[in-house]
This record gives sequence, C-alpha cells and structure tokens, in this order.
Amino acid sequence: MAVYTEVGDESLAAFLAEYELGGLVAFRGIAEGVENSNYALRTTTGDYILTLYEKRVDPAELPWFLGLMEHLATRGLSCPRPVHGRDGAALRTLCGRRAAITTFL
Repeated sequence: MAVYTEVGDESLAAFLAEYELGGLVAFRGIAEGVENSNYALRTTTGDYILTLYEKRVDPAELPWFLGLMEHLATRGLSCPRPVHGRDGAALRTLCGRRAAITTFL
C-alpha cells in the first residue's frame, strides 16, 4: 500500500482552501507506488494527484524536482505540472509532510 500518511477531511479542506481548484468531488488513496503517499483528487475544475512526500525524501530536493516537472511540461513534454496555490507556492505542508498537487495525465 502506498498511502503511508492518512489525510482527514478537515485537513484536506484546509489544504485545498489555499488553491483555486473549485470544490472537492472525490478523494481516494492510490495503492500503487512505494515511496510517497499518493491520492487521486477530483475537484470541480478537474483531476489532480496529491502527493505527500514521506520521510525517505530529502525536502531540500523537492523545489528542484517540482521545478523540473514544470520546466518539462512548459516545453511540451507529457509530464505532470505542479499546481501553484493562491500565493504562488507549489510546495506546502499537509499532515506533517511536505505536499504538492500536480495535474493528472
């Protein structure tokens, strides 16, 4: 199972309030994967992936990693694009873990 950190309804609602993604329609854990907690997120504006980066990930590397994703997507490669919050930040904290929302391919 690849959901190591459970996200409660209240925590998710507060987290999503930082974005302009519309209302929550559906939210479920994704069992595939071994490194991070991943969730399929559907809002009234579309489908997304919410990732909580677990303890094995170096938080100092995350801005570079998200920046690379954005760089590649901007240049036409088929890769997820980080979603920025109202304040322009793509990387946040949720349930004590660094977290980001990306577009769904």
